[in-house]
Amino acid sequence: MTRKISSFIFIGLIFTLAVWMSDKNSVITVDWRGYVNRFSIPEAMLLVLVFVAVVDFLNRILRKLVMAQVKETYRYNLGNMVNEGEAINVLADKISEKIVIDRHDFDNSLLLVLRTMTSITAGDMKEARINLRALKKLIGNDPIIDLLKMKIYKGEKDFDKMEKLSAKIMKNDDIRLVGMKAAVEAQMQKKEFAEALATANKAFELRQDLYWVIESAFELRAKAGDWDGALQVLESGNKKKIIPNTKFKRLRAIVLYEMALEAQKKGDDVNFFRLCSQAIECDETLVPAAIAMAKYYNANDNQYRKAAKILLNAWNKNPTADVAYEYLKLYPKDDITAKIQRVETLAQTNALRPSLNNLLLAELATEAGLWGKAKAEIEMFLINNPATKKLAKMIAQYEKLSNNDKKEAAKWKKKEATCADDAMWVCDECGHATEEWQPICPKCGSFGLSHWRLYVEKPENEAIVEVQASDDDNDE
Repeated sequence: MTRKISSFIFIGLIFTLAVWMSDKNSVITVDWRGYVNRFSIPEAMLLVLVFVAVVDFLNRILRKLVMAQVKETYRYNLGNMVNEGEAINVLADKISEKIVIDRHDFDNSLLLVLRTMTSITAGDMKEARINLRALKKLIGNDPIIDLLKMKIYKGEKDFDKMEKLSAKIMKNDDIRLVGMKAAVEAQMQKKEFAEALATANKAFELRQDLYWVIESAFELRAKAGDWDGALQVLESGNKKKIIPNTKFKRLRAIVLYEMALEAQKKGDDVNFFRLCSQAIECDETLVPAAIAMAKYYNANDNQYRKAAKILLNAWNKNPTADVAYEYLKLYPKDDITAKIQRVETLAQTNALRPSLNNLLLAELATEAGLWGKAKAEIEMFLINNPATKKLAKMIAQYEKLSNNDKKEAAKWKKKEATCADDAMWVCDECGHATEEWQPICPKCGSFGLSHWRLYVEKPENEAIVEVQASDDDNDE
């Protein structure tokens, strides 16, 4: 209940008591459409006070419903821009303290804020600007105008104006972090990574309990090669429980691995071994780290048993062709039959990617000229997958050397160029594919989202997709 209403009811109660004490026998008669009621003056006054209180109560409920809708809109659109206390208090709960307007205009301003945000979300920036101009006539140059204008600039992809406005917003202590987030976004889009890093570092100094601060500071430090700084941000995010433990371990493993590679380039084997071991301990599915450690073991005192243990563990957790090839390199004296036996042993522990077993065995059988086994593995592969580049090449060899069908062999040799890639490292964020693992996606800049994928193709103007078998593919 507002202070004015509370004062009115309090004074009314005192006045009612005074009237009742001075004249207890007074009566008021109310005749309305045939209904006649008689009240004493104190009773009538109490009814009036109750009516005022009920109207005020209903009005407050209506205002809370409108306010809740506005808050929900801000939560949806601003996300983790700032914490709820800063965003909602400045933009909604304290709007009446920031702007001196009457009750009617206050309600209209909230509705205009809601309409503006809805238009921005719908991508109708023209309508958003119309609503924003109407809002500005009611509340003037309040910070909320700048915040909504910022959202419009972002929707229009006008990052120059977005960055310029963010500098103004950062001067307001109440919403400084909103400006910092907008500045980082704009600078990233403009590829001004040094400026973005400086802004993210300032935000990190102010707050370490916001997801966007941790995410931005970590990724920008990692892209700048500041691995120690990136680890500091990660540790802070993990302590604040902002970064899930699984993601924390994955990112930490990648950072440690990159630090290990830097140590290796400097010839610092001690730190390479320490950092690479820590990386594998954090995430045993990080294939590049496992292969690097296996190579290190094999190159130093020929510790192939330890190398084999590392690779077998990686194969069990994340089987890839690179792991299998590196494992076979540990036994250079093996003939082709022994290699096939080793891969068959690996296949028994690979339930995650059974088609990889077929591809590896078909490759070795083709190399050995064991055409019966090669055909069997190829057919098993084609039951669940399309023909890939390697498989098309093997089929061409089979047709030429086993069936003596040069025409069919030439057909498959020609088809090889149009077949799906056998396997690639694919970014989970944008679908960009590369042959070699990279910690940072060269297309979208995402960190640590590259994973090994089987049988991907690159349709023109489309993201990389994992191919599913079709009836046509199976017939081939």
